Amino acid sequence: MALLDELAEFITHVTFGGLASETVNQAKLHIFDTLGAGLAGACTEEAKANGNLIKWMYSAKEGTDIPVAGFGFPAPLPFAVLLSCIAIRLTETDDIDIASCTTPGSVIVPTALLLAFKNGAKGKEFIEGVVTGYEVLTRLGAAVNGPEIIYRGIWPTYLCAAIGVATVGSKILGLTPEQIKNALAISLTLSTGISGRIKEGLTSRWLTLGCAAQNGLIACLGASRGFSGDQTILDTLFPSVYGLDLKPQILLEGLGEKFQIGKIDLKPYCSARQAVASIEAFMWLIKTYQIVPEAIEDIEVIVPQQYSQMIDRPGFPEDRLSSITSIRYQLAIAAFYEEDLFDVERKFLKDEKKVHTFMQKIHVKPSDPFTAIYPKKWPGKISLRVDGQRYEHEVLAPKGDSDQPMTWEDVEQKTKRLTRPFFDPTRVEKLGAFVKGLEPMGKVDALLRFLNNAS
Repeated sequence: MALLDELAEFITHVTFGGLASETVNQAKLHIFDTLGAGLAGACTEEAKANGNLIKWMYSAKEGTDIPVAGFGFPAPLPFAVLLSCIAIRLTETDDIDIASCTTPGSVIVPTALLLAFKNGAKGKEFIEGVVTGYEVLTRLGAAVNGPEIIYRGIWPTYLCAAIGVATVGSKILGLTPEQIKNALAISLTLSTGISGRIKEGLTSRWLTLGCAAQNGLIACLGASRGFSGDQTILDTLFPSVYGLDLKPQILLEGLGEKFQIGKIDLKPYCSARQAVASIEAFMWLIKTYQIVPEAIEDIEVIVPQQYSQMIDRPGFPEDRLSSITSIRYQLAIAAFYEEDLFDVERKFLKDEKKVHTFMQKIHVKPSDPFTAIYPKKWPGKISLRVDGQRYEHEVLAPKGDSDQPMTWEDVEQKTKRLTRPFFDPTRVEKLGAFVKGLEPMGKVDALLRFLNNAS
């Protein structure tokens, strides 16, 4: 039996009634967190630039297209998926599965919501699509060793986004097993994980991921209309083209027995996940010992070898994305401007003498023990010196890790802080109420219209 046969059988048999209440609650939490990120992300200049590109490419007609939350105009379904994915992912506050190094919510949740709206599906069917999409996307990312290939230049989320979206579409559209296999096969032929390194101008990183989600949508829509794909592609061409060592046992073991969504991390603020443990360790030290940041003489950031170079950016950040990745800058704002950790736009970076001075005190050091436990854990340790005395603290599972989970209240407070520059906090509370009430909800129209209402 080909791998796509196994996946299609799994997708076919997932039902809301067969999901444990714990799984449903986890799905709601991730939906709330993801849609909250989208509220903030759609207000950024980067999201607006992508929205302007889409508006330029076609003429929107009121009443004929899909509302695009936060953008203020409707669009055809593929473009609505593309823009919603962009708005969520660019925030760097969306969820992340460290076992696969993928960010599933950014592509799965908006696709499921928009398809449910388009297809007249109910809240329960929306949840089915979310849970199923998370499962296939993260399992494939883990099966191709996403946490290692990312440092070879292959972006795991980008590689797996299309099949994840095709899974969502197959579920919500109610495709037959044969159609599902074709949808997944077509999506894999449209997949590439190579995003390159963009050093100047407006980054295309988010646009390309949105296009991957759009490709997955087109794949399942094509399959629903009779288009076929190579149903052996996951066993043959897909891994060989990219030089991947795909492990079928990781893809299939326990499939349908316990869902991955309960193991996926949430982020407590805007940051690369690789930096979160170190930021938490640093903040614990300065608050526990009441350390004045200016008094710190030097700081060692100790992390796994795999991402030590990624977060070690000696210079002042050149743009928004590098400010989110740089552990030096992130620790500096944690020291002096903690609330800026929730600033998704980063329009005005803290280009100040005290920030530059603080950044120069920071050194990143790889750790053999941490390297050995990666990717099961993405840890960080801080060792700092004040008046000749050393203070150390390590964090293996930061807030939001599946071993230190964020609660509904945590996500609500995080989202309020993310959206504070753009919305009244009651808007976040109303979003939470919509998501909590998904099961008895008829069609998801009211939820999407609420998201699309900027007031």
